[in-house]
Amino acid sequence: MNKPDTEIKRWGIVMIQSLTASDRKTGEELYHDIVQYKHYYQSEAFSLFYNVASLEDFKLAIQNVLESIQDGDIVTLHFETHGHERGIALSNGEIVSWRVFYDLIRPINIKIGHLLFVVMSMCKSIAMISSLNPEARAPYRAFICTVRDVTQDEIIRGFQVFYEKYFYLLDIHQAYKALEKETNVNGISPFQILIAEDVFNETFNPNRNINSLVIEQLKSLNITINEDSKRKMSDAIKKILKEIYDKHQEFYNFRDIY
Repeated sequence: MNKPDTEIKRWGIVMIQSLTASDRKTGEELYHDIVQYKHYYQSEAFSLFYNVASLEDFKLAIQNVLESIQDGDIVTLHFETHGHERGIALSNGEIVSWRVFYDLIRPINIKIGHLLFVVMSMCKSIAMISSLNPEARAPYRAFICTVRDVTQDEIIRGFQVFYEKYFYLLDIHQAYKALEKETNVNGISPFQILIAEDVFNETFNPNRNINSLVIEQLKSLNITINEDSKRKMSDAIKKILKEIYDKHQEFYNFRDIY
């Protein structure tokens, strides 16, 4: 595992694609048009491409990436697939649930010292934040997701300008700004960048607005909804959130070792 004093020696971009026969092969295009040439501009850069069809293929690709990582490497994982509320939709129809996905990529983030950047180039991939496991290490340092359906044209145009500027984590700001500008529609881009620590804090912040969660829990438990029941449920949920936050936030965010 990379330690705080580990020298960063190489940075890689790994493109994993799983698209149907009728889809434009956006991952393949991005890889062959721009990503594979990164090492000509910076000798420390390397790239890999995987075209997968099944869950088994997907797992093998992630495992191959994990096993190929050397001391001093940091990695960006870029996924070109279809998105689903339950997870990543593969070309054979299988779904990689968000929990399974996190379990697959987490060892990579651990191995490279919590420096894994993930690009979720698929529709509505913001759904991935719903499956956070506070008792495990964060599966990524940061990620790009989508907040709506995206077109193939938006993906190609957006990530062409993104990868013109992006090699590794330190390039995120300028690269994301280029992506955002290229895909801006009525002042809004479909792509959003989120940080692991911010997602954790927002999810388990006991002081956040939990009104919808309170109502949802009361309905699921078939409890009459009134001011008294809402107050009691709110107090109970806030207590649970605070306990989770206090107990797990340092471990989840690697603050106990970095």
